[in-house]
Amino acid sequence: MCGQQPSSTPNQPAAAAGEEPELAVDKNAPADVIIDGRSILTVYQPIGAYTPQQRAEKIAERIVVAAGDVDVLPESVGLVPRDAWTEITAGSRVLMAVTDLDAKMAGKSRKQLASEDAGNIRQALLIHRREHSWNAILRGSIYTLVATGILVLLTWILRKVRLVVSSRLVKWIETRTNVEEKKTALHVAITYVLSLALALGTALRWLLLIAILEVYVTVVLSFYPGSRHISHAVTDWILATLAGLAKSGLDYLPNIFVIAVVAAIATQVIRLISLVFAEVGKGNLTLGGFYPEWAEPTAKLIRILVLVLVVIIIFPYLPGSKSPAFQGISIFVGLLLSLGSSSAVANAIAGIILTYMRSFAVGDWVKIGDTTGEVIEKNMLVTRVVTPKRETITIPNATVMSGSVMNYTREAKNAGVIFYTTVTIGYDAPWKTVHQLLIDAARATEHILHNPEPFVLQTALNDFYVSYELNAYTDAPTKMQVIYSNLHQNIQESFNKGGVEICSPHFSALRDGNTITIPEPFRPQGYRTPAFRVNGTEKEEEETSPKAR
Repeated sequence: MCGQQPSSTPNQPAAAAGEEPELAVDKNAPADVIIDGRSILTVYQPIGAYTPQQRAEKIAERIVVAAGDVDVLPESVGLVPRDAWTEITAGSRVLMAVTDLDAKMAGKSRKQLASEDAGNIRQALLIHRREHSWNAILRGSIYTLVATGILVLLTWILRKVRLVVSSRLVKWIETRTNVEEKKTALHVAITYVLSLALALGTALRWLLLIAILEVYVTVVLSFYPGSRHISHAVTDWILATLAGLAKSGLDYLPNIFVIAVVAAIATQVIRLISLVFAEVGKGNLTLGGFYPEWAEPTAKLIRILVLVLVVIIIFPYLPGSKSPAFQGISIFVGLLLSLGSSSAVANAIAGIILTYMRSFAVGDWVKIGDTTGEVIEKNMLVTRVVTPKRETITIPNATVMSGSVMNYTREAKNAGVIFYTTVTIGYDAPWKTVHQLLIDAARATEHILHNPEPFVLQTALNDFYVSYELNAYTDAPTKMQVIYSNLHQNIQESFNKGGVEICSPHFSALRDGNTITIPEPFRPQGYRTPAFRVNGTEKEEEETSPKAR
């Protein structure tokens, strides 16, 4: 049976009047008869091919149809007893049937259960007609307009509050940020906290707007009986979600305690590491074989190791760390890092090695490969150099490791670094004179040290000229280009004053009639330039004379 006598229900299998309805095995759960989101009554037993849920739906349909019929009065709802069930009717309509098994499942007698269900149906008819009347619809529309007005008012108030508060906070932050006087730690902390509060306030404002909108929609839906069940469902879902979140938060408290303890210990360890290596960097604490410039990078490495250890310890206590999705993402990220960070790892390792090799430091004037300039940054991955042309060159640490590094600054801090240049002078110029002219030019150059003295090396005796290398000390390698330019100018000036040509002669001559290139002080005593020797007739002499040629 689907809620009424089988003989009077066209949707049910036919059964003779007075015949006990066919009952199915009690395998299905009871179902509520719901109208406009309200539970009216409960049916417990399946009848024939109909489950309790199907029976409840059919009963709800019949009650709604009866409520829409003005000829059906709530007072006409009555009981019609049968052998194995009791019918509940409204006028000539059969609304449902209460069986013995329904009563047994409810723990009541069949008559008592049927009387209660009949009373609930009368109340449902009255409520349905009242809520679906034109007055109820008009009242719901008025309530909707009022709720909409309240929503607009609350939104406007929230916007005004946001504008006033945010403008004042932004003005205060800008005033404190642009002030020229020295800022205290308290001012900096307050500025940071207020900036963070602005960001959190924006997120909170959106959450509040969403909450207000949800309340508005829920309230408006409750004004109309057709949508009231949606309102109830949304409200129940939100309350269930909040309860679930609260329960999850309470269950997660022990994990939060473990994470907090580990974080507190790690914080103190990092502070101790920073304190110790800060003293080492200042020179107040000495460790055998440990240079002060190693203090900062070593402290960074140890802090990274501590943080990695902390992550490993707290990872199992993170929310969702044991879920397959979280573990899959972790594996995927690890695979990406292993495949895509090979060069980064190589540069990082090279950066660590360079740190402990002490090849150069920030501020040093160096030559790395073909790049010469001042080191302005040295981190785990790259080294940045500013050239004399004000070009910033970024060099991967792996590239620095694979080549040579020429550091000018380190020796410049001691005795000075040597700058050198080469000039080629013919054999006819005395080498002592050339030496002196070069040294005088070096002494006249700005930023060239007089102590140690500049010196000259003769690096080659070529076919037509001698190569002289001028070496001069300087403690200002960062001015390399200016020093070389001034030095070359002074060399030209010095040689011009000394009457010595700066040239690399190439000779193509017959030795007869040419003066030897040995400087005059070293020539044999009484040496005279020989003349050309001419042999043969006058005609041959004319043919071999310069004019003839």
